[in-house]
Amino acid sequence: MTINIGSFIPFKTPIFCWLCLTLSPAMAQVRFTAQASTKDMGKSDYVEIQFVIENAKEISDLQPPDFTDFTIVQGPSQSTGMSVVNGVTSQYRGVSYVLQPKKTGTLTIKPATATVDGQKLHSNPIQISVHNQSGQGNAKTPGFSPLPDPSWPAAQPTVDMDELVRPGENVEDKIRKNFFIKVDVSKTDCFLGEPIVATYKLYARLRSDSRVTRHPSLNGFSVYDMIDPTEDRVSVEKVNGKNFSVHIIRKSQLIPLQAGDVTLDPVELDNNIYFVRADAGSSKSSGQGLGGLLDRLFEPEVSGTPFTQHIVLESKPVVVHVKPLPEAGKPADFNGAVGKYSITASLNTKEVDTGDAANLSVSVKGTGNLPVINAPSISWPANMESYDVSNKENIDKTVAPLGGTKTYSYSFICTKPGKYILPAVKMSYFDPAAKVYKAIESDPLDLIVKASIKKKTAKPRETPVQTNQVEWTKYALWGSAFLLLAVATFFIIRESKKDALLRAEKAKQLAALEKAKNVPVVTDPLNESRQLMQAGDFSKFYASVNRAIWKSVSDKLQLPASELNKLNIATGLRSIGWSDEDIIQLKNVLNECEMKLYTPEYNTSDMQRVLSAAEAITSRLNA
Repeated sequence: MTINIGSFIPFKTPIFCWLCLTLSPAMAQVRFTAQASTKDMGKSDYVEIQFVIENAKEISDLQPPDFTDFTIVQGPSQSTGMSVVNGVTSQYRGVSYVLQPKKTGTLTIKPATATVDGQKLHSNPIQISVHNQSGQGNAKTPGFSPLPDPSWPAAQPTVDMDELVRPGENVEDKIRKNFFIKVDVSKTDCFLGEPIVATYKLYARLRSDSRVTRHPSLNGFSVYDMIDPTEDRVSVEKVNGKNFSVHIIRKSQLIPLQAGDVTLDPVELDNNIYFVRADAGSSKSSGQGLGGLLDRLFEPEVSGTPFTQHIVLESKPVVVHVKPLPEAGKPADFNGAVGKYSITASLNTKEVDTGDAANLSVSVKGTGNLPVINAPSISWPANMESYDVSNKENIDKTVAPLGGTKTYSYSFICTKPGKYILPAVKMSYFDPAAKVYKAIESDPLDLIVKASIKKKTAKPRETPVQTNQVEWTKYALWGSAFLLLAVATFFIIRESKKDALLRAEKAKQLAALEKAKNVPVVTDPLNESRQLMQAGDFSKFYASVNRAIWKSVSDKLQLPASELNKLNIATGLRSIGWSDEDIIQLKNVLNECEMKLYTPEYNTSDMQRVLSAAEAITSRLNA
């Protein structure tokens, strides 16, 4: 499992700016631009406006325009970025708003102003056409979904990365405070057979590439993973008043198999952590109001030199005390079931013949160590014999404790006819919450066994054969043989002609195949995404679309993985003729895919819209 920290961090808004212009190694030109996610929208739709300043050393007094004709739904939201190309550092900073129009018509968003490197600059104005029909604006904005509740973005807290190393700061101390592994255990004191949940988490406020080099062995437990260990599940948690990006390394449900103290082994991570060593300090703006907030968002950044720190990190061992089940009150039929359960029984038939097989199904339903409990014992009546027992599970291993149904199927026969009553199936279990043993039982079942009746088959009477019938039969056989020979000759000739035609057709096909050998095979990069959408696997669908677009961009620009970042992509796409609007569309699709990894709400129309946008992007990239 490889964890990339920094690429998949939830932001305060579901979309954020990463548009960067081409940077020449000789000179990085300062630019101040405004972009809109759509310029044609309905009155009830939303539009994202982004103001971007690139390659500036100092930014102050940034003033947004007066959004007279719009309501601010979200914002201002900040985004920053940096890239090093051929030894030249390029930076950009942006602020974005999500707006909803107040009226229809052609509405103008006036330029924003800012003092950049001592000069007053203006962004470009934007005209947006607003009509009564809803839906078109959002359809052209794959990075933004309508927000029924303006407070929704607060559910996606921001994580401020602390990669800047100022003069006098200790790198090891910064790592210790901002980068660590923690093991959460639902219980460290439990009974034998009582499920517990262990979650290995990486807490980070630093950007890194991390790889699991040693997984915990978890000896002494039956282990049931609650999430796919190969996936990078990300959330945000607050520790000591600061938001951390939390990556789940492993989350498993553990059923202890032995009493005593059992140690959960540590997990080990190999990490490359990325820092910037500051060359100079920066001052903080203390302005108030919207202008003051923007000044703080665009506080001059510290220039510095990027460097990487390698560290091997491991979690602390956790000891779980497993108590033995009490001997007092333990029933004689107890088979190790721990949790809370109910039991039912049924027959596949109410009547059966002697010697014929019948089937008894016993279902145990509940929560606890359901996967490891054994089949209940059956008190069979006289003249009944059981010869085979199988089981089938329907257990949800993603919830704690494990819950579901385990059904046991008993095949049996009865050797004597009569009316039988199968007694109730009994089972005992230990309830760890109440700390007592409990007994459950099914209802008794009625079965009628009938005597098997075998019917005798009557022997057919033999009919004497007349002599004239024998003679006639002999002539008929000779005639049939001659006719059969004639038919066979006809079919042999016809098949010979057919074989000749088939050989000619095969030769033609081989020639066509030989000719097509040099034709490249075009693969569909979104084939997996379509299959996941049809299967309803929402979270994997967005991850698949994200991977397909990144791979298509990488193949198109011939960029190695070490240089595959959004700044280099923007630069590369511009060099092959992509416009800023095209790049924004690509960015919006990637943003929505990344944000959908952190929201539990999905719908098919959003998936189809994202897939359509991704098809257009990958089609152009693969052209």
